[in-house]
Amino acid sequence: MDDLKKTPELTDVLEDDFSKSRRKKSRKRVLTILFVSLNIVIIGGTAYIDFTKERMPSVSLGNNMVFLFAAAGCFIIAITAESLKFYIMMHRLNGSASVRMAFEVATLGKYYDSITPTGAGGQPFQVYYLRKNNVSTGASAAMPIAGFLTLQFAFILLAIAVFIFGTPFLNMVPDYSVAIRITAIIGIVFYAALPLLIVLFVVFPKAAGAVVRFFIMLLATMRIIKEPEGKLEKSLVMFDEYRQSIVIICKKKHMLLMLIGFGIIYHIALCSIPYFVLRAFGSTLMYRSVFAMMVLIYCAITYIPTPGNSGAAEASFFVLLASLNQDHLFWAMLIWRFFTYYAFLAIGCGIFTFKAIEKRLDKNKSNA
Repeated sequence: MDDLKKTPELTDVLEDDFSKSRRKKSRKRVLTILFVSLNIVIIGGTAYIDFTKERMPSVSLGNNMVFLFAAAGCFIIAITAESLKFYIMMHRLNGSASVRMAFEVATLGKYYDSITPTGAGGQPFQVYYLRKNNVSTGASAAMPIAGFLTLQFAFILLAIAVFIFGTPFLNMVPDYSVAIRITAIIGIVFYAALPLLIVLFVVFPKAAGAVVRFFIMLLATMRIIKEPEGKLEKSLVMFDEYRQSIVIICKKKHMLLMLIGFGIIYHIALCSIPYFVLRAFGSTLMYRSVFAMMVLIYCAITYIPTPGNSGAAEASFFVLLASLNQDHLFWAMLIWRFFTYYAFLAIGCGIFTFKAIEKRLDKNKSNA
């Protein structure tokens, strides 16, 4: 019987692990409740403001459905551009490609980006999904990283273009020169931080490692993170994987330019959706003005840690366009968020459901 008794050390470890797991689940549950509550408050608040204000005569949406079809077309273009990126990378890096797999990798990556804080879940899942589908280890690691970085770089190019050339189309926005510009600039700095750090790792790996060490130790000193040495080791491993992947992609310059091009198409398509949605409700804003405003909104909310930037995205859209006296903003906001957020969730759920049914049918056939 004595041999079966647990040592105090082992008992302490098991109890500690259980306690940590329980605390982690509790924190996740609390954060989920807070996240859902925040969205309810923001959506409810925008609905109240929009529904209680004095209105112009209602616009017949039936006469403007063509603009909603155009918005849907922009969403399809964005999905197609993202899928083509992965199809091309599969063909060049793995030697074979599947349209279906490219679509699933692209859309499921967006699905996991949309359900994880800071949008950090897409890449790990894409790596796992590619390996599960017999894509080589090197290609599985390189493709999601290259897809992410080229998408980031494409948006940075668009944002810079808006900052330089978009001012004439934003002068109508109240206080644009102060509040919106400063917030957007801060956002684009956050947006560019990770790609810039990865480039530094490619060119100056030792110097970049020292930068990462400095910030992790700084955050540890401020008691923002715990176990800094473990975090540092994981970060350095991650950035080294990024560096190796970027080296592989950069050797194929023609493919790299194509990936950036598809990234630009993706962002242009998503930033064009609000224009067509607003036109469906009778807006007379110019395309260039709405496009520039959307780029600024995406810049401003990039460092918001909620899944899909939820809450901040809706509030920014509503407040910015309400300052221009646009009508039917609540419904326009919901339709815009459907095409840019909820549609990715719906597609992801649809793919998982379809694959579960497909797996069950295959199992029934094998048992028959």
